[in-house]
Amino acid sequence: FLEGQGQFLQSYTETVVERIFYASGRSWDGKMQLSQFRKINVAGILGSIEDGIDVNISNPGLFSYKHFYVLFCSFFELDLNRDSMLDARDLLRYFNGTLSRRIISRIMMGKGKPSEHAPKRPPNDAKAKAKAEKRRAKGGSRYDLNVRLSDCRMTYTDFIWFLLSEIDKTSPTAVEYWFRCLDLDGDGVLSIYELEYFYDEQISRMEEEMAGDIIMLDDLMCQLSDLVRPEHEGMITLKDLRRVPPTIIPVFFDAFMNLSRFVEHESRTSCLQRQLAQLSMRALPKTSFEDVIQMRIEFLASLPNPWSEFADL
Repeated sequence: FLEGQGQFLQSYTETVVERIFYASGRSWDGKMQLSQFRKINVAGILGSIEDGIDVNISNPGLFSYKHFYVLFCSFFELDLNRDSMLDARDLLRYFNGTLSRRIISRIMMGKGKPSEHAPKRPPNDAKAKAKAEKRRAKGGSRYDLNVRLSDCRMTYTDFIWFLLSEIDKTSPTAVEYWFRCLDLDGDGVLSIYELEYFYDEQISRMEEEMAGDIIMLDDLMCQLSDLVRPEHEGMITLKDLRRVPPTIIPVFFDAFMNLSRFVEHESRTSCLQRQLAQLSMRALPKTSFEDVIQMRIEFLASLPNPWSEFADL
């Protein structure tokens, strides 16, 4: 398997290792405790693939070659200069510019996952302001990237954590990844002011790219507060987000950083609601209400994992 394919073998090995750490949860410092290692059952997974890595099995897990290929090709497509590193402008092209510039800034600065290529020192303020003024004079975007990002790079291993978290925001590691990105002051609480910082750009993008009603921040926060139900009003913690149903998590995060996916949630939710309604109508009145509820729960549980669904496209 991959014999004589030096570059692919190295990248595949890196992918497997990073996915093991990603699946273990809370391995942000590159170290893993024995309890975390046991939790992901690496020995059991190795035993299941003794006869070879089968890309067609229903649950290929951490060693999936197909999933590696998707990760590697996604990185390769963004790496235009083929230096095996991404900069902020490369990440801007991800999914046709779906991510906001402000969240890209946080990702590239290593706020989601600590990176050895994050900026070590802040730039000279006067020089940064002068460059910003120069860009504005040339008609640059109102969301020019912070000049500190010029020194930031994303490696392939950093990209693995990013893409896994971006595609499936429901996993415990993904929830913490995006929480860390949104938590501007690192105090463990998402305040209205922090969320407003990210949503301001979303509103501007809606005005520029979309026709129709724009969801204002006050309305959005009322809806999200009803969904998340934080212990303290106006302050959302990681504990609050881990308590909500998995279907809510992507809606919450995408509202502040991924405009196209945020818009998709509304149509996808409507379709899912129709499917559940049809399921209930077929079952009632012959089936008890409790059994119908159980059928709905089983139906939702049977939906494909977002990452597997993406990798199989």
